[in-house]
Amino acid sequence: MHDYPLQDEVADCGLVCLAVASQQLGVGVDLATLRRLYPMSSRGLTMREVRDIATHMGMTGRAVSCEIEELAQLRTPAILHWGFQHFVVLVKAGRSRLVVHDPAVGRITPTAKELSQQFTGAALELRASPEFKRRSAPSELATASWFRFGRDTWSPLLQILLLSVLLQIYMVATPFFIQLAVDEAALKGDAQLLSVLAWGFGLFCAFNACASLLRGVLVARLTSALGWDMTTRLFRHMVRLPLPWFQRRRLADVLSRFDAIGPVRDLVSGTLVSAVVDGILAIVTLAMMAFVSLPLSLVTLGGLLLYALTRLAALPLNMKFGGAAMMARIAENGKRIETVRAIQTLKVMGAENERELHWSQKLADSLRQDQRLTLANLSFSTIQSLLDGLLRIVLTWMGVRAIIDGQMTIGVLYAFLSYQTQFSAKAALLVDQYIKWRTTSLYSHRLADIVLTPKEKDIDAPPACAGIEIAGGIELRGLAFAYAPHERPVFSNLSLRVAPGEFVAIVGPSGAGKSTLLKVLCGLYPASAGEVLLDGQPLAAWGPKAVRRGLGVVMQDDELLSGTIAENVAFFDEAIDMEWVWHCLRTAALAGDVMAMPLRAETPVGDMGAALSGGQKQRLLLARALYRRPRLLVLDEATSHVDAACEGAINAALKALKITRIVVAHRSETIAAADRVIRLEHGRIAFGSTASRMTEV
Repeated sequence: MHDYPLQDEVADCGLVCLAVASQQLGVGVDLATLRRLYPMSSRGLTMREVRDIATHMGMTGRAVSCEIEELAQLRTPAILHWGFQHFVVLVKAGRSRLVVHDPAVGRITPTAKELSQQFTGAALELRASPEFKRRSAPSELATASWFRFGRDTWSPLLQILLLSVLLQIYMVATPFFIQLAVDEAALKGDAQLLSVLAWGFGLFCAFNACASLLRGVLVARLTSALGWDMTTRLFRHMVRLPLPWFQRRRLADVLSRFDAIGPVRDLVSGTLVSAVVDGILAIVTLAMMAFVSLPLSLVTLGGLLLYALTRLAALPLNMKFGGAAMMARIAENGKRIETVRAIQTLKVMGAENERELHWSQKLADSLRQDQRLTLANLSFSTIQSLLDGLLRIVLTWMGVRAIIDGQMTIGVLYAFLSYQTQFSAKAALLVDQYIKWRTTSLYSHRLADIVLTPKEKDIDAPPACAGIEIAGGIELRGLAFAYAPHERPVFSNLSLRVAPGEFVAIVGPSGAGKSTLLKVLCGLYPASAGEVLLDGQPLAAWGPKAVRRGLGVVMQDDELLSGTIAENVAFFDEAIDMEWVWHCLRTAALAGDVMAMPLRAETPVGDMGAALSGGQKQRLLLARALYRRPRLLVLDEATSHVDAACEGAINAALKALKITRIVVAHRSETIAAADRVIRLEHGRIAFGSTASRMTEV
């Protein structure tokens, strides 16, 4: 069974289909490479754009229109238009059934009813041209790449291995105790020898218990240390990813990708040591078994081989069930998170019952997939129990026959069966751990979407303009931006110069690109063409962090974090300047509201500012932007929920600061207060007016 990729983003099904098609054509182009070469927006791709990308990759595409009955005649791979907003790949076409790879869920065999409901009649047959060549880039994250042992971890690891060896000595010696107790003490009636053996192995058992406890403590500490290192590295990388990466993914999907570190962390920190110890013990035990009885050892080895082959043969099915269960849980969790976030909307619409129905469908699917996975695991356990039982019967029969023939003593048979129990348990555990290691690729794939995505450019690099304060002058030179190369630019060829201390209002119809322009000015979006100069220097010369820390920014969708009003204004600064906090609150016309609250600046804002009104939240966001003492203030509808009188007070206070302001606004009061008004329309800068004058840019 082929391991085809699944979509990671909301609308990258087209790229996934192209990756699957390239893999079918024998030249696998991984999804990470396609994302890098053909970046796209959350709007997705059209069939024509999919064909254009396929042509650029070196494939030839033939668009066809066909009926459901004609799908079996298509040459595979073929990309099918599915449900008017999705693409799937026809990987195998037969008379009786069709095999389709759905980027959202994986391999499916749609029924005639599903085909009639989903297939729109449009398809794209793909072929490889002579120019079709492999473009390599890592798309899978090897679990081994998460190992990073430092000086603090090598010491406890070696101690764990040493204690494990001591524990193995005890486990290997225990069957000898049984053999000596039966053959030398019980059969010969030597009670004194039996007492000596009991005292000796009793002390050995006590030592073993202490060693086991100490090893458990060391394993727990090592697991904690490795878990901390792996999780913090993942979080550090994730928060440095570009903003569009988050915008193209659902919240539940991002959280599930981060949570995928759990199984990988447990595997690396816990299973590694166990696998080494179990492997050594299995080898030593097998050697002891062979020393006692080679024929019985070969039979035991044959039983283990049969179990291993059974598990390996079922591995693709196990991974399929595990992947389906994981995706179903993510879908259910996404519906639950979405419901909680939109609970006010649901109540206003009176749609609790409808939402419950939608969520319950996802829950039912999740439980169904979990049940299927549980039954599969139960079948594996049953097979292991059956093989163990049959193996024990065969070994007992062969051992008793050997005793009857005088080739083995009863004590030796007891010792061998003890060794066989240890070997079978450890060897089966090794097989299970290998299967678990392979199935961890389900989680490694999700982690790869985070780890293999490059961080925002120069996010941690020291700025070339270090030590220079921002004066507030900004200039655009031929600036253009498009969400994806194949899409129409949001704006293009924008040129504008704003002097330090100037107040510029940007107006225009909704959807004209005003908010997008501000994000490009702040470096949140990379410009497709042209450049942005801050005090005469390109943004890249300042560096992303220097630019954003030197600017005061309030976007439409900015949020408050859980904490107090003072903490949010200072953005959780370690040493909060309360005098400056109150100054910022007064400038934002919020000091009076805060003074009226029982806890004043120590009042909790609630979850994402839920304890505040819309106007209070906006003014608190403005105070937060002012706390950094910026020389350039960028506001996107920052006072749209504030009354006119309060907005006038805010504008007067901001004017007194004599800092540069670039404001997106629709209110006439804010527009009238600006030094210049720039109208953005149809992706171009038009004329503007304020105080009865026109300014042409």
